[in-house]
Amino acid sequence: MRFLVASLIVICALAIQANAYPADQYDECILTAKANPVVANVPESSIEDFCDCALTEILDKGNDQKSSAQTCVKKTLN
Repeated sequence: MRFLVASLIVICALAIQANAYPADQYDECILTAKANPVVANVPESSIEDFCDCALTEILDKGNDQKSSAQTCVKKTLN
């Protein structure tokens, strides 16, 4: 019984995070953001965080695009 509980804990700890949004939309978001001159000096990791946040808010949670983008800009690009 202890082995089973320990195994379940290890499996849960090592589980890979899955996103509901398609990878191609994530890649497109990053490319679009990089093409925007306003974010020319923003680190790539911040752009990636923004795209992950925005796509999660819009596609996974069903929030509208404008407010999701504003929320994610405040969270990731400031």
